[in-house]
Amino acid sequence: MISSITSFTMLQSDITVASYWVTNPLNTLIRNRAAGGDFYGFWYEIKPNPDGPSATPDICPTGMQLGPSRDNIAHSHVRFGLRIFVLSSRQYPCLPTQNETFIDPYSLNPSI
Repeated sequence: MISSITSFTMLQSDITVASYWVTNPLNTLIRNRAAGGDFYGFWYEIKPNPDGPSATPDICPTGMQLGPSRDNIAHSHVRFGLRIFVLSSRQYPCLPTQNETFIDPYSLNPSI
């Protein structure tokens, strides 16, 4: 079981802490426990592209589908047990989600 508390002496991301911080939606989360944290139990913070040493425009996590997740427990968190921030699963993750020149602007890149 993991519990996480806020730290005001480190990075900005340490202020809004999560017991499990997931940046790639394709990760598999099975039988994990999070309890008694200051913010989130499981936080899927999905960015448009990876940053840091893995930075590349060729991978688009916000357009990927959510990977397997089962038998996870989060309780007694100040904010949320589960937070998924910006996920719009598309057939083609790195292409634009819409094209306003078509009658159905989402027809070229439908959601999955």
